Amino acid sequence: MAMVNLLDTKTVNLNEILGNGKIYKVPLFQRDYSWDRDNWEDLWNDILVVNESGSPHYMGSVVLQNIGSKQFLIIDGQQRFTTLSILTLAFIARIQKLSNDGVDSEANNERVDILMRQYIGQKDPASLRYSSKIFLNENNDGFYQQRLLAFKSPINFNKLSDSEKLMWESYQFFQKNIEADFKTFSGEQLAGILNKIIGDLLLFIQITVEDELNAYTVFETLNSRGVDLTSTDLLKNFLFSLVAKSQTDLNHVKGQWKKIIDAIGLKDFPVFLRYYLQATRQMVTKESLFKVVKQYIKTNADVFDLLDHLETYAYIYVALNAPDDELWVIDKEIRHLINALKVFRVTQWKPLAMVAFEKLNVGDFKKLIAAIVSISYRYNVVAKLQTNEMEKIYSRAAVNLFKNTQPTHHSAIADIKSLYLNDDEFKNYFLLKQFNTNNSGDKKQLRYTLYKLEAQEGGSMYDFESDTGTIEHILPESYPENWREFFSEEEYERNVFLLGNLTLLEPSKNNKGAADKSFDEKKSIYSSSKYRITNEIDFNSWIPNAVKQRQAHLAKIASAVWKVA
Repeated sequence: MAMVNLLDTKTVNLNEILGNGKIYKVPLFQRDYSWDRDNWEDLWNDILVVNESGSPHYMGSVVLQNIGSKQFLIIDGQQRFTTLSILTLAFIARIQKLSNDGVDSEANNERVDILMRQYIGQKDPASLRYSSKIFLNENNDGFYQQRLLAFKSPINFNKLSDSEKLMWESYQFFQKNIEADFKTFSGEQLAGILNKIIGDLLLFIQITVEDELNAYTVFETLNSRGVDLTSTDLLKNFLFSLVAKSQTDLNHVKGQWKKIIDAIGLKDFPVFLRYYLQATRQMVTKESLFKVVKQYIKTNADVFDLLDHLETYAYIYVALNAPDDELWVIDKEIRHLINALKVFRVTQWKPLAMVAFEKLNVGDFKKLIAAIVSISYRYNVVAKLQTNEMEKIYSRAAVNLFKNTQPTHHSAIADIKSLYLNDDEFKNYFLLKQFNTNNSGDKKQLRYTLYKLEAQEGGSMYDFESDTGTIEHILPESYPENWREFFSEEEYERNVFLLGNLTLLEPSKNNKGAADKSFDEKKSIYSSSKYRITNEIDFNSWIPNAVKQRQAHLAKIASAVWKVA
């Protein structure tokens, strides 16, 4: 029965939203204005279609929280509300220009006054300024009220914040398009477009809730159903609201929040938050992020504790995505391991690594990451097994390490060891391993693989990213005529990208030497190569069975390279 009064839903147009003296406020902590040209063009094209067809157009849902006295918080919809307000101001400015140019001045001045009162707000009798129907967040409202509502250009555009620049550019965009598409329209016609087309035919599903908790619940529900809402906004508003009674606490939280967002980036924050929760609490889906946070955060102290942890882990998370991060100056080998995981395009290990960096010493952290590299190479790169279970295992290992009062890398490795393919399983997958050299991701993994095999076989520690070695297809990728007696077309397709057919070769030997030559000619070139895995190629002929034999030989080497004791 509690759900009966959770919300009130109805379909309304813009005139109904802004009528009856209602006031709308964007919560102080909501994100800044962020719509850009693509969004403005979409809206403008929608308006042109509505004007042409006379049919209503749905603008999606808006979530409002009733805070009394005909005042509402815009929980979701602020970008559309702000843009429509700016659009309205651009229409009114156009009508005012007609008046200033002496076109039906008296009637157009009256239209400007009526439209301002209808869409923007009442004029204060003392200051003669319009009192807005919409109040934006703390970063945008000053510019909106003092510049846009007063039809004043910014004093110095370059000094504006990014969101203020977008607001001003939006205003100019709509002015330009009104001038282009309604150039010959009179003030009466322009007012008709604004009132009858934009005001009457742009429709919203208005969802009104009575309290903050229900507002968050509705927001979450819409988010889980694919509506474009952000868990980052939700969390920010929730955390700020918990400490808002104390201005000192609020200022502290705002400053710490900014540090975290600046470090992570707004776009990546939900991924980071999910990894943090999986590292310290439990497995969590993208859709349930906010719900899980609410389970743990109840008081001011909880907010500060959460933000302290997030700030600590933020810098570790960023470094785990960047092998060249200054954090890895502590040990060049760690940098190479982090880079390998980046080449593997594996991410599920990061929650465990975040905790491990904080809880373990550098030497033990390196041992754990080395184990993760070996596990990931076997599990992800070679076997390409499903990652769903992998994520759960890493999360459990991370939480165990986080809670352990005497953590060790041994216990963490033991927790993820179930992902480790034994040598027999690994070799079986390795015997079938292909790398498509036309795919940039595959090619990077191949270079990494060949250089690691070279280091194991010949002891030469060439860097796979900086060394000039090229990928050589022993059976040429072009499938030339002189190779067709050794490989049928079907055999060519099966063998050309097998690891056994691929090796390293100096650029001068590859580009002008080996290329499409016969195997005997290639073998002569290979014998002088600096790469051991190349100069030891000593088959009498290169046929499918030779590829298979070499692949089996490389599999034995690989099982020693990517090994967890």
